[in-house]
Amino acid sequence: MEQVLTILIADDNPSDRILLKAILSQLGHKVIVAIDGQDAIDKFDPKAIQLVCLDIKMPLKNGWEAALEIQQIAGDLFVPIVFLSGVSDPIALSKCLRIGGIDFISKPYNPALITAKLNAIVKLLVMQKTLEEQRDAMSLYNEQLLHDQEVAKVVYENITHSNCLEDPALATIHYGTQTFNGDVILAAYKPNGGMHLLLGDFTGHGLSAAIGALPLADIFFDWTKKGFLMRQIIPEINARLKSILPANMFCSAVFIDVKVNNNSIEVWNGGLPDLLFFSGSSRQPIRFSSKNLPLGVLSPEAFECQIDPMTFVPGDRLMAFSDGVYEALDLSGEMFCHSVLNPLYQGEIEADRATDWLIEQLRNEGVLENPHDDISCLNIRLDTNIGIDSLERDAPKRHHETPANFSFEYVLYADSLRNTDPLPYVLQILTTVPGLSSFSSQIFMILSELYSNALEHGVLQLNSVKKSSSEGFSQYYAEREQRLSDLVEGYVKISVRVTSDNNQRVLVLYVEDSGSGFDYQKVNYDMSNAELLYNRGLALLDQLCSKLEFSKGGSAVTAHYHWQVGLIN
Repeated sequence: MEQVLTILIADDNPSDRILLKAILSQLGHKVIVAIDGQDAIDKFDPKAIQLVCLDIKMPLKNGWEAALEIQQIAGDLFVPIVFLSGVSDPIALSKCLRIGGIDFISKPYNPALITAKLNAIVKLLVMQKTLEEQRDAMSLYNEQLLHDQEVAKVVYENITHSNCLEDPALATIHYGTQTFNGDVILAAYKPNGGMHLLLGDFTGHGLSAAIGALPLADIFFDWTKKGFLMRQIIPEINARLKSILPANMFCSAVFIDVKVNNNSIEVWNGGLPDLLFFSGSSRQPIRFSSKNLPLGVLSPEAFECQIDPMTFVPGDRLMAFSDGVYEALDLSGEMFCHSVLNPLYQGEIEADRATDWLIEQLRNEGVLENPHDDISCLNIRLDTNIGIDSLERDAPKRHHETPANFSFEYVLYADSLRNTDPLPYVLQILTTVPGLSSFSSQIFMILSELYSNALEHGVLQLNSVKKSSSEGFSQYYAEREQRLSDLVEGYVKISVRVTSDNNQRVLVLYVEDSGSGFDYQKVNYDMSNAELLYNRGLALLDQLCSKLEFSKGGSAVTAHYHWQVGLIN
């Protein structure tokens, strides 16, 4: 026998007790004896005893009663119980097994039979010990896995979530089938006001699907903060995902650019259900259908970026959701897109309560309790104040800064105007100026207006009157893209000068274009008409800058921006 057992035997018959002890001792086992059922209970130690042998008929407590109490004392520990009996009654023997016994030994004792039964019990105990060790190892592994998941979840949420999601203009729904999921909602304020938003749906579920959200979020937040345009960020995300994701994995997504300076939005839809634009001027929502392949499918060379523009008035809403909503099954087994969502598509649901209404439908149809796919929804209440005060919330504390004096010039010709946005690079240089980084939002807003005016009205000779209606707005930007694509000559020059004394700093921005200029004497700087869709840029510049000067017949403009140096608490 390879394993020595400590065995407790209980029998009120002295001769049977002595005989069984002798047989077990000869087999090399340690034996503890008890004279009745209560004595067995008193002597039982679950940590020391591996096997209990109980006679059925004993005084004080019989074998069955003793077995039940011993099992209660043992708790989760497995201690096999063998019953000793001189009876052959099938009912009595079956009760031995029913209350937890693993076997029984008939009297008179047969040493060969006892040896065989003990060998079987030893194998059972070895197996049980192995299972307990594996259970403990699995339990430890599971605890470590849960800890790792919690750490990973915190890192994942810190990377993929922004404080912008708490903006009162946003309402979201986000339910995952697992701890990690393939849906992601991102929101970030732009340096010149407004917001970038992205709702993405990666193929698959769980951690494997969520991994792709990390590089996506990294580019989204970093490039938005630096002032890159949506049409620049999307190709970069696609190139990154294409290079790192396996061939069968991609990200269906919508990217939304909210532009508060001209009351407009731009929408890029790559493989997600139609976005719904709720406008007070239309009963049914306008749909933005997918015109692009998902991110991570095409190579950078083959990737195209088709974007839909739209003007808005404060109070309009935009709603986007993932396939988990569109393809959810109602109680009858029909997809939401064919049944539940119809009132939303038909404009029968008020835009202000569309999110609450959708949550109610998902709950009523049992989807939230048993989702078959990750569920995400983004609802945006469009407003001209989105992101305007973001700088004040995020501005770092600063002290007196060292004065700075420098200048540089940036000239873009036709080829660069078609393919390059200089603003992020100019802003990146300016934010190195001590103290000026705290005003990056206002600086970027000034730069954006100066450059867009120079490019669109100077070089491309576009007329803002076309933006007086939603239809004309779309035509304006379609014409902008076409003229920019066909551009063969022209230039925009950006000159920057920073000067300072002990207390005051001055930033001078000079922007010149190759256009014919305009009658700047007739510019209306009144911004009280909030519904005006165009000619608001120069009025905004007039408010932000300490001085605005035109020259060269209106083809050149100089903006002076002053900022004070001091301690911010």
